Amino acid sequence: MVGLIDYHMHSVLSDGKHTYEEMIKKAIGLGLGEIGFSDHVGLKAVDWAVAQVDIPVMTEQILDLREKYDSQIKVRYGIEMDYFPGRETEIQEIISSLPLDYVIGSVHFIGDWNFDTDKSLYGKWSNDELYRIYYDLIQQAAKSGLFDTIGHLDIIKKFRIYPESDQSQLIEDTLSVIKEHNLVVELNTGGLDRPCAEFTPSPQIVERCYHHHIPMTLSSDAHKVGQIARHYETAINLMKAVGFEEITTFDGRRRNAMRI
Repeated sequence: MVGLIDYHMHSVLSDGKHTYEEMIKKAIGLGLGEIGFSDHVGLKAVDWAVAQVDIPVMTEQILDLREKYDSQIKVRYGIEMDYFPGRETEIQEIISSLPLDYVIGSVHFIGDWNFDTDKSLYGKWSNDELYRIYYDLIQQAAKSGLFDTIGHLDIIKKFRIYPESDQSQLIEDTLSVIKEHNLVVELNTGGLDRPCAEFTPSPQIVERCYHHHIPMTLSSDAHKVGQIARHYETAINLMKAVGFEEITTFDGRRRNAMRI
């Protein structure tokens, strides 16, 4: 993992367990070349997102630490932003107010239901319909022009919720929208430690990303220092086996490529 990146991680300002500086020191010890913070920011006041009052604190801390550790590691400033249809202007206002290197667009909510932590409404729809609703939101997020990266693309499977029938065409349609709107997909290795026990997206979707010439970046979704760059060897081996030769990096919302 020497020289690699980790672009999805959370600090104590959202739902992480460690400070930015603690995570930077761990990343340096692991030999990473870049670390990117992406605390949760959203339009709903939930306890796992950065509080409005703490957004300036987040910015100040990251920019100060970027300068402090500049000679040892590149520190990137990102956020993981929840997508809500019809509220694109509000989302854009938040994004535009921050000096970001990248924005991860994620879907954690269907209406007011946070399916990522709350299991209570599973079964309200058939799983096929649930997948249709979820991927429609992903497609809307991709079309919005708000985001640089789509986060944990198939997170709807987190609690081992799988469709009743083949949804490969739905996935293909979603990837076509992502390609058309020129987004990056992250390979989020944290999925291996979730109930689904699989990368998000799955190896099959990683292969389809390569087929569609959709660039990918790499992340651990770390919520504590021990999770930084987790399962990276397996992830890199998968990407190389599929055909990827590089991953995407960001600087000031501009893309660069890093060979793997």
